[in-house]
Amino acid sequence: MSEISEPRTAGGAWLVVAASAVGALVAAFNVVDTGNGIAWSFGAWLVLVSSILVVIAGLILAWHLALSPVSRGIMAVLLLLGILGTGVAAYFLTAWILVVAMGVALVGWVIHVAADPSPLD
Repeated sequence: MSEISEPRTAGGAWLVVAASAVGALVAAFNVVDTGNGIAWSFGAWLVLVSSILVVIAGLILAWHLALSPVSRGIMAVLLLLGILGTGVAAYFLTAWILVVAMGVALVGWVIHVAADPSPLD
């Protein structure tokens, strides 16, 4: 008898990737937009780089790249720190769209930790 199984996907991690990719695009725009008051500043570059790093970490978790459970846990904690740090930096720069994007990424992180299937299941 065949079993019906749900598709295995890392939906929370993909939400993190999508939200942080939007955040990276917004941060890139903020770096070059001279009308916003933060153009070419260190903080604008910082949130751009950290958003890109959050995208990369989200992709690593979403693709289950042969990480041990301990490595996946460490990556999840580092991803959380990246999301929170980017959100706080965006708040101080008053980049509100980026703050919202990091909020959505945080929701994706919670979904990933609470509900996404483990690659060992």
